Amino acid sequence: MARGGGGLFFIIYLLLGLYFLNFGLNFVKIPETFSKMNNWIIFAGGVLLIFGAIRFLMTRRPNVR
Repeated sequence: MARGGGGLFFIIYLLLGLYFLNFGLNFVKIPETFSKMNNWIIFAGGVLLIFGAIRFLMTRRPNVR
């Protein structure tokens, strides 16, 4: 069972990931409202990527042989 808030962070990561993919490949036209906040969206995505990398490094996995 997931810890509290795990699903919320998954949705946020998913939305930002889709935004980044769309930003580079232009699948869908982004409304002007979001285009004005582009720097803040990229900043938030960068912060979440750093948090995700730290969580990845902190996970303990058993040695598989």
